[in-house]
Amino acid sequence: MASVLESTQVSDNRRDPILTVRNLRILFPTRDGRDTVKAIDGVDFDVHAGETLGIIGESGSGKTTLGRALVSLIQPTEGQILQDGVDPTTLPKGQLRKHRRDYQIVFQDPNAALNPRMTILDSVIEPAETIGKGSDSSRRQDGFAALARVGLSPEMADRYPHQLSGGQKQRVNIARVLMLRPKVIVCDEVVAALDVSIRGDVLNLFADLQREFGLTYVFITHDISVVSHISDRIAVTYLGRLMELGPAEDVIDAPLHPYTQALLSAEPISLPSTMRTNRRVILEGEIPSPVSPPSGCRFRTRCPVVQQRCKDEMPAWRELKPAHWVACHFAAENRAQHSNLEIALHMKQGG
Repeated sequence: MASVLESTQVSDNRRDPILTVRNLRILFPTRDGRDTVKAIDGVDFDVHAGETLGIIGESGSGKTTLGRALVSLIQPTEGQILQDGVDPTTLPKGQLRKHRRDYQIVFQDPNAALNPRMTILDSVIEPAETIGKGSDSSRRQDGFAALARVGLSPEMADRYPHQLSGGQKQRVNIARVLMLRPKVIVCDEVVAALDVSIRGDVLNLFADLQREFGLTYVFITHDISVVSHISDRIAVTYLGRLMELGPAEDVIDAPLHPYTQALLSAEPISLPSTMRTNRRVILEGEIPSPVSPPSGCRFRTRCPVVQQRCKDEMPAWRELKPAHWVACHFAAENRAQHSNLEIALHMKQGG
């Protein structure tokens, strides 16, 4: 029997979508039942085999709901999610249980994800026990191997969650996921609860595991530095919709949407103010309610370059540059103005 940690060859064809999302809408009823929360309201994108797709946005933008839907923890209200070409909502219960093993999630709170009454080794091998994989001895062997692969010593196996640090607990959760050898892992703010000093180590672990096992990641975070470090492509969410999607380098260095530009301008830079070439874009007001989102463009109530058309007409989801999508009526003009401003500031400070 092959070990759970036997490496998988990474597919060279990254154009094969392992996740396909089309016109996805996820609605939740309000407590009084009189209205609905539009958590996800018309989203289209693909995730390619072997890549890391980063998803960023403010709290309340729908990131976590989207991540849970990708692994079938939440069913779409409308639209479709295909997992390797299969619509999981059409599968019988038994087939769905087997199919879902390939699509796993690591949650934000590593402590809440572990049973405080179970030892670390028991927690790691629990998924394999649940699906009846292997024997008791083989599961224990694979459990020790999984712990070692995430950087935890055998001495950790008999400990309980309260005896581990936050970073160690998150490594345990990663080891649990590895026991099922999934194709896709959704990482929902997996380093947000960790000390800054160990975030880099955990991110590097994810990168190593991806190369070794051919994993595909959907990495959900509000931290731009995290998403730029680990992602091949970046999707920017706002109030249940995608504002921008493109290669990580393009989205970070040449953002097309005013919301993306605002997020990037708020990222701390370790330089004196006199040496910075970017200007801070201040967004006024709070993110609107997902119960009654604004007409037209969702971002228009906070957009610094809003025009009447933004109120009257929802912007189309269009490919403005190769593989770089945006939902903004004036993305081309905004990008040109943004670039001209950066050049002018750079020349001024250089002179």
